[in-house]
Amino acid sequence: MKKIIVAVCYILFVHTSGIFGMGPFWLYDNHYLTDKYIINPAFAGYQYDTKIFVSTQRTEVQLRNAPAIHIAGAHGRLNVGRNRSNPYHSVREVRNAIGGLVFADNNGPYQTIGIKLDYAYTIPLNQKYTTLSFGLGGIFFSKGIKLNKFNSTPAGDPLIAASMGNKTIIPDVNAGVLLTHHQLYAGFSVSQLLENSYQLSTLNYNPPKAYRNYYLLTGYRFVYDMFELEPSIAAGYNLAPKRYSNHGNFVDINIECFLKPVVFTLSYRIGGYISTSLLYRAQRLEMGIRTEILSTNASDAHFIGIGLMASYTFSSSNIIK
Repeated sequence: MKKIIVAVCYILFVHTSGIFGMGPFWLYDNHYLTDKYIINPAFAGYQYDTKIFVSTQRTEVQLRNAPAIHIAGAHGRLNVGRNRSNPYHSVREVRNAIGGLVFADNNGPYQTIGIKLDYAYTIPLNQKYTTLSFGLGGIFFSKGIKLNKFNSTPAGDPLIAASMGNKTIIPDVNAGVLLTHHQLYAGFSVSQLLENSYQLSTLNYNPPKAYRNYYLLTGYRFVYDMFELEPSIAAGYNLAPKRYSNHGNFVDINIECFLKPVVFTLSYRIGGYISTSLLYRAQRLEMGIRTEILSTNASDAHFIGIGLMASYTFSSSNIIK
């Protein structure tokens, strides 16, 4: 029995250490539906007002120690002022924005925690409400294996035993660009630009690294008298080796329906799953739930994930002038 436990632990370590090289899992799940800033720093201050958001998701509600991700962040414009004769024009001249978030990514005995800080600069291109934004920031995350998640010490495998209780800190850089025109937006971003390597074990072996990710997110909001519709497409590509890259490569087709005070979102990941979210909006507060209701992979038909999210927006002019 002990040999079986050691073998399982070894397989988990080899497989998960490779996946861990890809970075926090909120980069690959559709957490960007909570806030687009999560995968592109150029979205900081996208809607001018300051926004605070939190999100938590468990990828399998019935599985013990299933992967769970927790995120809390905020972003907004700086030096917001309003001109009474032309309030929108004065807001458009606000070009600086900042954002940041903290996260905890738990996957069984493996844990990634970290912080992300970003700066964005927006340039008005013309008088047709067209803007170009650039975002740049840093991310620092720590990876480790939690001792209390193992029922027995896998002393039979030196690689796992040498990694137990260890942590490593990985710094990296994120960048993005965003083009907006009226209700249209199109953004491209890169995360983990430096692809830094890290050493989790005290033994000498080929160290993994945090592989680079590319993202494209574009959409348009149609405004009607009684409601709004926002279809969007998101795509991600990861530079991890082929045996891990399927976790980072995706194409999502989303549609959000804003029917006050309810916001309903339907998201389809090609070759993956369908997820929905339902939010209740009371003035500037939003609270809701997201669930993965159907997997397109027959072997994952039992898979049911659930997430909770909330956000609050307030005028930046009340904070910094």
